[in-house]
Amino acid sequence: MTNRFWHIWTIPLLLGIISLGGLISALVGDTIWDVLSWLTLSIPLLVIARFWLKPQGSKKSTSLK
Repeated sequence: MTNRFWHIWTIPLLLGIISLGGLISALVGDTIWDVLSWLTLSIPLLVIARFWLKPQGSKKSTSLK
């Protein structure tokens, strides 16, 4: 059960932590903090764009006969 949980939720949790870091750095300061926030907040957008623009290959259905 634990292995399955981490297999499913590893990437979404990492993207959430990265986004939280970007939001906090945007609130903390200026100059380098702004650059850091832009970089970290663009990572989830790049992941979304990658999966939206490049469709996955066709998967064969695994129906029971």
